[in-house]
Amino acid sequence: MTTRSVRYDAIDTLSCLGYSEREATFLYTVALYSGYFLRRQFNFSVQRHLGSAAAGFLAKAKRGGHIREIQCYAGRLLYQLHARWLYRIVGQQNSQNRRPKSPPEIRRRLMMLDYILSHLEKEEFLDSEAARQKFFAQFGVKSDAFASARQFGELLPISAQRVDGTVTSRFPFVDEGQRSTAKFDRFLSSHDKLLCSLPSFEVVYIATTPEHFQQVRHLFRQTFPVMPAKSLKIPTPIGGQMSPARPRAGLVTELIKESYPFFLNSGPVHGPVQAVRRQYIQTALFSREVPNDVV
Repeated sequence: MTTRSVRYDAIDTLSCLGYSEREATFLYTVALYSGYFLRRQFNFSVQRHLGSAAAGFLAKAKRGGHIREIQCYAGRLLYQLHARWLYRIVGQQNSQNRRPKSPPEIRRRLMMLDYILSHLEKEEFLDSEAARQKFFAQFGVKSDAFASARQFGELLPISAQRVDGTVTSRFPFVDEGQRSTAKFDRFLSSHDKLLCSLPSFEVVYIATTPEHFQQVRHLFRQTFPVMPAKSLKIPTPIGGQMSPARPRAGLVTELIKESYPFFLNSGPVHGPVQAVRRQYIQTALFSREVPNDVV
């Protein structure tokens, strides 16, 4: 059974619980990548504005015991997908996504979900370990490259973008409010072997402010310095064999336009909360700050 058929089997199973296909697809995405979501993220996913769609979905999920509410600043609500058996349906029975997280980690996960929802129809996300292994096997990626990347933590939601016959692997890094670029520096160091095993890749730096953009470009160029164009086309023979070409490396900075709630409680809401109404306009979530820095 292929990874894609597993995905559709999970969505079909969720649909049997009374969810529409779009609702089930959203739950599947949340279970895989974040564990937390906002009402506006559901609206964006199903391409709806304020209305009954989100209210009906949330009521259904609460009745089923699939989600819990978390009260945030100014009456806003955050939702956590926490039903263990629901994670089992999507093949994530050991997922840490259902565990309570710190406010910075929740913010990072919400930002990651925004990124994925914005790119879901444009790229192929490698949504399981088996999918990643199969994808990278075509490039001869060694096991030590994966081991090095895992030192940073769990592998991020890697995607493949296919344009004009070229496959580019994309690795997102979320800056949820870091005071420096030290974490990004560790990310580059731990992923260096994996990235350099690929013929073409992009690192996507996602943030709510451009404060660190200049520094991350500098760090990226230090790790992947510019190589002469001829070095990419005519590798120098080593020991009678052709050396591998320098990978096409790109850095993309994406500025997120949405805001995130301040968290007051980490526990569930025990009673009605007067939510502050806000009209969410369906606009692009991200703006590309600068063109790709291709080296």
